[in-house]
Amino acid sequence: MISDKFSVLITGAGQIAAGYDAPDSDAVLTHAHAIISHPQFDLVGFHDIDIERAKQASLKWGGGCFSTLQKADVIVICTPDDVHLESIKQAVALEPRFIILEKPVARQYKDVLEIQNLAKDIPVQVNFTRRFVPTFQELAASKDSLGAFLTGAGLYGKGFIHNGSHMIDLLRLIVGEIESLEVFYELYDFYSDDPTKTLVLRFIDGEFYMRGVDCKHYTIFELDLCFEKARIQILDGGRCVKIYNPVDSQIYDGYVVLNLHSEKITEIDHALLNLYQNVYDHLTCGSQLLSPIDGAVVKGL
Repeated sequence: MISDKFSVLITGAGQIAAGYDAPDSDAVLTHAHAIISHPQFDLVGFHDIDIERAKQASLKWGGGCFSTLQKADVIVICTPDDVHLESIKQAVALEPRFIILEKPVARQYKDVLEIQNLAKDIPVQVNFTRRFVPTFQELAASKDSLGAFLTGAGLYGKGFIHNGSHMIDLLRLIVGEIESLEVFYELYDFYSDDPTKTLVLRFIDGEFYMRGVDCKHYTIFELDLCFEKARIQILDGGRCVKIYNPVDSQIYDGYVVLNLHSEKITEIDHALLNLYQNVYDHLTCGSQLLSPIDGAVVKGL
């Protein structure tokens, strides 16, 4: 068992790295907050091509600010999606013990393959946030008790790759692997090279209709999943999960209706802290990663 702290360097000092919360916030919404909250990690500081942004992050969270990437046990990549490949190249050259990569892995599938090859000797965890929420892990573990997947629908915005990848990953966790897809409509609501797609995803047992909503009006992330033995609603970005069970109607003889079985507020506001605990357990005990890079990509999506 290793007792010494692991040093951590963040590259890309934007919102998910340092901006969404503060050291005294109840929720843990940034990598910086998760690192300083975990007793076995030590924040070295921030690297950013905009040195002023790195400086502001270091003033807020501690550690240094750097114009070049620094060596550390763990390197966290929070740079924009389209430079993830270059960020991985720089990180791998420093031979860290571990890399944490913000989703998506990359915008282009060819870049994904190159990233996987470059990091083949270094463990990489991809931050698909909901993978680190116990409620969703419990749903995944109980999927056999839900019966066959019948159908479902979801609402999202801000790019199929950038934000839609979260929904794809959650579906793979709870429902299973995707067999095929068909795109009906594309909406360019945020990125010029990453449209928000409306499409149908086909699984072995059913279809899921993924609908794009223009993020200029509001942010939304919701799923409604119908299985043989349950209906699951995932609301408010994943903060609320409602589970309904089929029961005999008390009013109409012979009818089966849905009854609210449970409603839970999830631990999503502390998912990043769970991510770092999973990384620590992997480094010290060899525990299985919850979101390894090899399982974070689906060809053709």
